Amino acid sequence: MSELTSRERFQAVMHFEPGVRTLDWEFAYWVGAVERWYGEGLKRTSFAHPPGLPAGSMAYAEALPGPNPSILRFRDVDIHRRLSLDEGTIRVPLMWRFCPQRHEVVLEEDETSIVIVSGEGIKMRHRKDRDSVPHYLAGPVHDRASWEQVKADHFGLAPADILARFPANWPALAPTYRDHDYPLGLVLDGFFSTPRELLGVEPHLMMYHDDPALLHNINARLCDLWLAMLEEVVANVDLDFVYFWEDMAYKNGPLISPKMFDEFVAPYYRRLTGFLRAHGVDVICVDTDGDCNRLIPGFVRAGVNGLYPFEAQAGMDIVKVRQAFPRLLIQGGIDKTKIALGGAAIDAELEAKLPPLLTQGGYIPCCDHLVPPDVSWENFVYYRERVKDYIAKYPSRPAKR
Repeated sequence: MSELTSRERFQAVMHFEPGVRTLDWEFAYWVGAVERWYGEGLKRTSFAHPPGLPAGSMAYAEALPGPNPSILRFRDVDIHRRLSLDEGTIRVPLMWRFCPQRHEVVLEEDETSIVIVSGEGIKMRHRKDRDSVPHYLAGPVHDRASWEQVKADHFGLAPADILARFPANWPALAPTYRDHDYPLGLVLDGFFSTPRELLGVEPHLMMYHDDPALLHNINARLCDLWLAMLEEVVANVDLDFVYFWEDMAYKNGPLISPKMFDEFVAPYYRRLTGFLRAHGVDVICVDTDGDCNRLIPGFVRAGVNGLYPFEAQAGMDIVKVRQAFPRLLIQGGIDKTKIALGGAAIDAELEAKLPPLLTQGGYIPCCDHLVPPDVSWENFVYYRERVKDYIAKYPSRPAKR
């Protein structure tokens, strides 16, 4: 029997097919970690990200991300090749939020930080060394009038507005995605994360009470826009997955209640997930950090069937989650703090989580967020080699439904 392609393996794992080993993937790394590893034995080649990048930049292991001009992201081929990881996903590069982008404007500057208005109209303070995430100060939307202006300027629904969100060479690019042997998909923003970026965290949360109609208007426009974009995509290529980025929870729980989720977020997810399933896309996952346990039932009811990265320090236990939701697709969940501790701690973490999850299927093991700089190259290699051993030892044997 010939070896499965990365796409075939992804489809088999995501559909709980028996007798299939899962994908040997990692999620992503902070550049600070990768730069440490180059000093500890990882060979730097011409494929490496440029030296001197801020430690808070991102290097992706299994996926080429879509465009987001406010975040520096690269794919780290050196790690991928050294560890013989499986071929990763490719994501069609579309603009889901502001289009066209504005010009970045510098407002203030001192010895250690700089205040800018980004291309998406977000006022934020950056450390000059970009060694941490920025501090968001204000969004471009603060009331109905400002939203109507932003909507007209950057979230239009005319055919020209839709096509402007695609690569300029889309007619030539789309055919290259056909007959692919890698998992192909999209990564959208979400119906919590996008309003949060437009309004700012605190104003967004207050708006659920102060002006709920505005939030519905924002999400309705986003939904109409994204459906129009999806129609263009599915007319030209076959997608294997769609992921949403939300980040709607923190260490102590969700930023909104399940009731608020059902009212303000779920209806728009249902429209998109219904469309996707009608066009053969049934791997639909959400990326959210923090403790999202209370939101999982709402996501499932809204048509989402997978989540990641399951941050262990926020109380996300993938073994318990799988017990509660046997058909939920899971990626991640390996405690990054245990990887940093090395040998025995890594062994205990993997033994507790990998045998049950790998045996059940529908699971891709990796770190519970970006791998941080306190993980040494020696410990990271040991962790990935042990994961590879478990993957080989425990092909899926899911229970009959």
